[in-house]
Amino acid sequence: MGYAMASKALFPLYVLTSLCIVILMGVSFSDVILRSLNRPIPGAYEITEIVVGAMVFAALPVVTLRQENVRVTLFRTLAERYRWLDFLFLAASRGVAIAVYLFLAWHLLRLGNQMSTSGARAIFAGFPLAPFAWFAAGMCLLSAAATLFSRKAPETEGVGEF
Repeated sequence: MGYAMASKALFPLYVLTSLCIVILMGVSFSDVILRSLNRPIPGAYEITEIVVGAMVFAALPVVTLRQENVRVTLFRTLAERYRWLDFLFLAASRGVAIAVYLFLAWHLLRLGNQMSTSGARAIFAGFPLAPFAWFAAGMCLLSAAATLFSRKAPETEGVGEF
């Protein structure tokens, strides 16, 4: 039940990730066409960098919830034999994931605050950078919460495992 509710709550991130992909295609296509006319888009490289970052961080909670990241399963056969060991590995891996997400969120929040204080802006595109660091921090916090409800979708079981 928690997984289904979390999945529905994260649906806007699917839309945001898709929108980022459309923006990337539009900027890349337009910049290539305009470069051939000697009129490149000012700050196209910066726009691409920021949009790729936004896309990755917007997708992070969704990937975390669905456990669609690449996993190394060295102790898989051992854990299948002993259910308590499987539970121990699950608890430890989720604990580490939550700690990493919280650590990244804290540092990204501090970075965003520094950028805001100093007035950091993209050199050519001119937009402020702090909101993107705050967005990334928020997505890391959301990923930490998604870790609690995450599970492998049955149709993708075994995909991406080594």
